[in-house]
Amino acid sequence: MRQVFRKLRKPRFLLVYPLVGLLFATARITEPALRAGALVVLLGELIRLWANGYVGHQKVNRTGKRKDEPKIGQLITNGPYAYIRHPLYLGSLLIGTGFCIIGGRLWVAVVALVVLLSVYRRKMMEEELTLLHEYGNAFEQYRDTVPRYLPTWRRYAHPSGSWSWNGIVASKEFKTVAWLAVTLIALYFWEEYLEGQGLFAPGHRLKHVSFLVVAVALMAGDITFEVARKLRRRPLPT
Repeated sequence: MRQVFRKLRKPRFLLVYPLVGLLFATARITEPALRAGALVVLLGELIRLWANGYVGHQKVNRTGKRKDEPKIGQLITNGPYAYIRHPLYLGSLLIGTGFCIIGGRLWVAVVALVVLLSVYRRKMMEEELTLLHEYGNAFEQYRDTVPRYLPTWRRYAHPSGSWSWNGIVASKEFKTVAWLAVTLIALYFWEEYLEGQGLFAPGHRLKHVSFLVVAVALMAGDITFEVARKLRRRPLPT
């Protein structure tokens, strides 16, 4: 039960998921807005995949088993980290911006932007303090050269780290990809409903069935993954 409450206190449960609900409740989706917003969401997720390939298996606090052990596996300054200090948060902001474009409500976009920026700014400061504690002058040099919020076009002169699929697996970014796809499909069906199109109207039946099958498969795959992971963690009877 304690673990459940700990999860519910995370920003995605307290803020992000309610914002998604607000988006669906207030959205006035049009096809052009859906296409434009989906492209921005895709850009944001590509940045997250790029970044997680470098740090997904070496994030802050990931390697520390005890309080007196180092909490960071490696100071990553390569890939997107050579241009911006927090590319994961940039990707998340772009994803949020894409969904706000789809929703077509300016006031929802303003609320979402304020909320996300306030949460991410606090998390950026916490992570940078940890990096400074672990790496000292090396991180200071990196911090003084690479911007925090917007990427620079000039690559950091001392890149460190390499991209690996291990980062995608460790960060479970594939789950984010799956649920973003499910959300976009749901918004597409919502747009079709608002436009007065039937779910399986002639001329759209094959496309709608295909989208529905993909969404169900992605959700079933994620549920299966979580069940299998919990079963692997369960201790064997003695």
